[in-house]
Amino acid sequence: MTDAQKIKSDEHALIAAIKNGGTNKNKYVTQLINDYQGYIHKLHSKTSISESILKDIFTDTVLLVLEHIESETFRGESKLSTYFYKIFYFKAVDYLRHHAANKIDYMDSLPEYADDKQNIMQQLESTETLSQIIQLLDKMCLPCRQIIMGWAYWGFKTEEISDRIGESDPVKYSKIKYNCIVKFKKLWNKIVDS
Repeated sequence: MTDAQKIKSDEHALIAAIKNGGTNKNKYVTQLINDYQGYIHKLHSKTSISESILKDIFTDTVLLVLEHIESETFRGESKLSTYFYKIFYFKAVDYLRHHAANKIDYMDSLPEYADDKQNIMQQLESTETLSQIIQLLDKMCLPCRQIIMGWAYWGFKTEEISDRIGESDPVKYSKIKYNCIVKFKKLWNKIVDS
C-alpha cells in the first residue's frame, strides 16, 4: 500500500469513526487535532496573528469540521487536510478583517489643514524683508547698527547697549538712539515707497 493510499484509508477511517461516534470517535478527534496542529504555526508565520488567537480559531475550525463530517456537508471531494486548512485559513482571514488596524473611519466633516501656500509666501516675504533690513543697516553708521541690532534683535538693555557703543551719559545715548531710529525709518520708507 502506497503512502497516498494509506493516508486516504486513514482519512476514511477517521471520517467513519467520527460519523459512527462511540469510543473510537474521541481517539480519532484527538488524532485529527494532533495531525493538523502544525497549521497554527504555519498561519502564525503567514499572518502574524498571535498563536493564542490562532489556537482559538483552530478549536472553532475543529468543531466546524466535525459538524460538517457528521452532517455530511464534507463530501470527501478533497482531502480532509485540505478542507480543514481552507476553513482554518479563511477563519484567520476573517479575524484579520474584523480586527484590522487600518479600518476606514467615516466622518461627517473634513479635518481642517493649514494652507501651506500662505506659510511659504509668509516665509518668502519675511526673508525678503530681512534682507532689506540688513541692507538698510549696512548703509547706517556703526553706532546706529549696534543700537538697533542690540535693541531690536538681541534684546539688550539700554545700559548694555550704551556701554557697547561707549556712551555713558544716558541723555546723549537717548538722543543717539532717537536719531538712529528716525534715520532708519526714513530709509525704510524710501524702500517701501519704491
